Amino acid sequence: MSDFRDATQQAVVAIAPSWPLDQMIAVNPWWPQRFTPIEQVFAEQAVLSGHCPLMPSAYYLSHWQSPISEAHLAEAISTSGSALTVSDCLRALRIHSSNLPRWKPLAELCDRTRETQEGLSWQQEIQQQVSQFLALYHQYPQRFDAQGQGGEHLYQCWLSVVSQDKGIKTLTGVDLLADFAALPTQMDALIAEAAAFWQPILHDQNGNLAYCHALMHGLSGWASWQAWLDWQQQLSDSEQQDHGMGLFAILLAWDTVLARWLAKHREAAWASIRQSMHHQAVNVRHWYHQAQQQLAPLWIWQQALEISQQRPWAHALSAQASVDTLATSPTLQAVFCIDVRSEPMRRALEAQSDRIQTLGFAGFFGLPIAYQPTDSQIHRPQLPGLLAPAVTASQTHATPERWLRMTKLGWQRSLDAPAANLGMVEAGGMLKLVSLLKRALRISGTENPLNRLSHTDSDWALTRDNTPLTAAEKAELGAGILRAMGIADQLADAVLLVGHGSETCNNPHAAGLDCGACGGQTGEVNVRVLAQLLNDADVRDAMVQQGVTIPASTRFYAAMHNTTTDALDVFHAPEHAQWQTWLAAASEQARATRANQFDQTPTQPSKLKRFFATRAKDWAQMRPEWGLCDNAALIVGPRTLSRQINLQGRSFLHDYDMHKDSDFSQLETILTAPMVVTNWINLQYFASVTAPEKFGSGNKLLHNIVGGHIGVFEGNGGDLRIGLSHQSVHDGRRYRHQPVRLSVFIAAPREAIDSILARHDDIAALANHGWLYLMQIDAQGAVWQRDRSGQWYHLNVAK
Repeated sequence: MSDFRDATQQAVVAIAPSWPLDQMIAVNPWWPQRFTPIEQVFAEQAVLSGHCPLMPSAYYLSHWQSPISEAHLAEAISTSGSALTVSDCLRALRIHSSNLPRWKPLAELCDRTRETQEGLSWQQEIQQQVSQFLALYHQYPQRFDAQGQGGEHLYQCWLSVVSQDKGIKTLTGVDLLADFAALPTQMDALIAEAAAFWQPILHDQNGNLAYCHALMHGLSGWASWQAWLDWQQQLSDSEQQDHGMGLFAILLAWDTVLARWLAKHREAAWASIRQSMHHQAVNVRHWYHQAQQQLAPLWIWQQALEISQQRPWAHALSAQASVDTLATSPTLQAVFCIDVRSEPMRRALEAQSDRIQTLGFAGFFGLPIAYQPTDSQIHRPQLPGLLAPAVTASQTHATPERWLRMTKLGWQRSLDAPAANLGMVEAGGMLKLVSLLKRALRISGTENPLNRLSHTDSDWALTRDNTPLTAAEKAELGAGILRAMGIADQLADAVLLVGHGSETCNNPHAAGLDCGACGGQTGEVNVRVLAQLLNDADVRDAMVQQGVTIPASTRFYAAMHNTTTDALDVFHAPEHAQWQTWLAAASEQARATRANQFDQTPTQPSKLKRFFATRAKDWAQMRPEWGLCDNAALIVGPRTLSRQINLQGRSFLHDYDMHKDSDFSQLETILTAPMVVTNWINLQYFASVTAPEKFGSGNKLLHNIVGGHIGVFEGNGGDLRIGLSHQSVHDGRRYRHQPVRLSVFIAAPREAIDSILARHDDIAALANHGWLYLMQIDAQGAVWQRDRSGQWYHLNVAK
């Protein structure tokens, strides 16, 4: 009994969370399994779900000779410890079979023994019934009295509904109402009863674990949503973290009812199914091993592809390691998010003058805040999903047009409710017609009304537990941020704090194109708040006590980088400042650089600017921008290391100077926070390309929003779809994202890196189990790579 219960817990916690649409951030879908080697995780997933998160053999074969060379393949073979030769790998690729052993869930085995194929299959019925119930439960919590409730309540509400659902008999021809009614009303009792039924069939703990994991894989989209609910409870230190267990109990109840009905009414079929289930349980450990062996050649090719990307970068970075810092003091400093889309813009801005210094820093700018519009109950996190906000930021007074924006927000939320939207449109049809015409003529977009509330010149108030922060507390926060940026002792007269956000229309996944470090929001609130804080005279005076003196001539300006149009907008910019022309020229250059990503782009700057602006307001545009496609590296070091290198928008850039970090505390912060965020982004894109049926959200044309903001269905049912859509990573001809694991290049002592990893099991697991690559660049320009055993070896990066 305890073995089965332990298996249920392991299956539930193995599911990574998926954030709602209005807070959408990229997530490593294998984050809970980071302490297991990636090859083992992928093999087990392939067996239990039927989805292998590696590209097909034809993909790797198409990359043979360019970019994968024989040397790259030979190196991958060597580091993997394989006895294969290059010829063996080529041969294996050409004859590779995708037929891996696969665990078959009970419903699939039942469908194979059905006497008639009329009506819904059991797989379809279970998925549809549970999925539709969950959508109703979460969209209308008041109907179920579900506010603040957990998994126990979810299970009980489902049991009440399914025990009266006569549609099951209509769709399947089988009456299960009495069987559902006989189930225990408590989750613990259900699990105990089901364990007594299933354990003799599942043989041992390997069978228990495989069965429980396979159950959650069967509805992994909703399982990810339930995991997000548990994640939020964990951030708030709540003891109630059983939302995932509630879903597991529902799926377990369905299996148990179906198995009992078969045992009673289809004895011969049940005997065959029972034997099949037992056979799977006995052999599943062998199947994992078999799958891992079959996938081994593909893993060599995957690593060879990654090496083909790493070596040119390692060579280029090595050559720049001895370059000195800027020779002159900068006139303008611009601090950007580390986002890969900032890299081309930083390069374009730096090209305008050698008196410009750009820096990369986490896009929430170190502010642990949530945004709360004045006089509202809305509380929106503006920081990475790994963290809980500690401070609330609000405008000190409402702007005159605020009531219009709040009204629009309320109107939009009403339209999101299916029961109300027809009546709302009926009541305000003419007003809605004006809005539709404006969008059709591309006069306006569909910006989130909550974002519009932040477009204000009002002052900002910062509070903690409803108590305003003192000048000393703000000073401590500001001084720490400037030190982390590395500019506390060298500030230009003008310092731009550049947040970023996208501009799209009619796009449920718009938040996924905004700043992930800001919790799937734009960085506007963060940069406005920080600029005000750092310009405050009282705060500056208090910062002197923190050892940071801001020159009287220095002024901080909040700015935004529109990643869809490559516009750079500065709030309260001084008139006639020379750097305004630099910004305009940089935007023009960045647009020209990005033009080759799209078809039929004009070459004339004014027309190109209009081209991107039009895409941003086109409500039929499924690919307004490519987001973080092709992300592949994180560089942690001074900008001089990468300033002369065209990284093609593929690298996250976090500025770091080890000479200003004597205790390596800043490096520790970077490796435990931004590096984890970039790992999440990298593997979200990886998964959406390699296993789109499981980790992608499918075709944008078929999306229907669930629960106003929970996620999407592809069509009118099925599992909740998570991850990136097909159109977000594919242009109709080819994938625009190359699925490679993140390569992290760090300009800091190896001993310091090892010491940090020794203190943090989470990030050590990422390096030790193949979820990312760690490389170090020393002062002489030598590049070292850390293997999974924790040993460093020198890379020969000569071309």
